Amino acid sequence: MKQAEHKIPVTKAQLHQHWQQRMEGDNLTNKIVRIKDADYFDTTDPNLDPEQIIYEVTLKESSPETGHLHWGHIILNPGKINDEYFMTRGHYHVNDHTEEYILCMGGYGFLMYLDKDGNCWCEEMEEGSLHHIPAGVGRRIINLDDQPLHLSFCVPADSGTQEFDFEGGVFPCRIFDDNGEPAIRVDLPPVNDGEDESAAEIEALLKM
Repeated sequence: MKQAEHKIPVTKAQLHQHWQQRMEGDNLTNKIVRIKDADYFDTTDPNLDPEQIIYEVTLKESSPETGHLHWGHIILNPGKINDEYFMTRGHYHVNDHTEEYILCMGGYGFLMYLDKDGNCWCEEMEEGSLHHIPAGVGRRIINLDDQPLHLSFCVPADSGTQEFDFEGGVFPCRIFDDNGEPAIRVDLPPVNDGEDESAAEIEALLKM
């Protein structure tokens, strides 16, 4: 018995994500953060080129309804502003029931978490490491390498990404270069014990 022949249409993918390369495809949005936009660092350096790129985010957006997903790629360049490593601004999700996954495709750095109680912690990011951002937790990424940090991420389309407002500081931890080694400075909240307010500003330097 002769089998019926059915032609199945075959098309090429509209989105390409090669290992450690910029995402390419149709209908992508791109965000670039430069030195001149870096108001979230601890200090400024007038000797740096204000047009120098700190990081780029390329996003393939889907429909914003529940059940859809965004896919994105981050390139966080190496560098420092004074001794503070290049990092992303950091964000949280307006819909605090949504999670996120980040895959490190190359480079080395830290993924910094911040929960609603002000607890802050870090995970090492290296090629092939996969990271889960729990619901209700903010995140920031820091490049500790001398090469670009390449990351891909997947997040629900209805997450409602919101960048942190850093006036007065939000993340209590900052990562600095201490003689070639990363060190974490922890900014503890002021404690009013009747003494001079400046005495309550404690900086703990934790060697990695």
